[in-house]
Amino acid sequence: MAPNQVPSDLRIPILKSVYLFTQTPEEVLAEIATFLEELWMAEGQTVFKKGDPGESMYIISEGRVKVHDGDFTINYLGKWDVFGEMSALDPEPRSASVTAVEPTQLFRLGRQPLYQLMIQREEVMQGVIHILCQHLRARVREMREDYEYMQQFARVTAAAGAVEAGLYIPESLDEVSARTDELGQLSRVFQRMVREVDLREQRLRMQVAELKIEIDEVKKAHQVAEITETEYFQQLRQKASSLRAERFSPSE
Repeated sequence: MAPNQVPSDLRIPILKSVYLFTQTPEEVLAEIATFLEELWMAEGQTVFKKGDPGESMYIISEGRVKVHDGDFTINYLGKWDVFGEMSALDPEPRSASVTAVEPTQLFRLGRQPLYQLMIQREEVMQGVIHILCQHLRARVREMREDYEYMQQFARVTAAAGAVEAGLYIPESLDEVSARTDELGQLSRVFQRMVREVDLREQRLRMQVAELKIEIDEVKKAHQVAEITETEYFQQLRQKASSLRAERFSPSE
């Protein structure tokens, strides 16, 4: 069973802790507090699922939630954190699911009261603009990181082509290999494999060179044997032996 509802005046300090309302006067916060819907979520209970229509934002007063896409955990949020604000500003389906990981107290603020406050109060509008700028900067950072990732992934694939063409430069992947993620691991494995293949090729070239020398020596020996075993060569040898014998025989 959920605890007793938090009175409106006790919700004002909670709202003050949220960056969206840090510059908002207390009398306005008192008005906002009347629009808040208090929710209690049990451990494992889903706040909303990916794809659900977005129409409100949530403030965590107590407890902790997990932002996830299926089994993949994106983030954990705790006390005073806000989530779902983008869907409260723009009626798009939820981009991820949120589930309580422990008993959690939430305050929900719907889109229409938020729009009304934005129209009436400049400081609330400024807070919303601040949120949008944060999301934009985060998206730009993600896009830059994605671009760098794709560029470095392309280096690995280009290195594979360079190996095949005999133009591979080992240092070309040093920057990618310095990464601590799976791409860095892939690059390090690729570099190690190329080094091992190169060492094997060097050893093979040395073995081929040594074998070529042996083949040349055998070939020469065979050629010599072919010459010395001919009848003509045997006759020349006999004549040479006869000449030596005559030369060194005693004179009459």
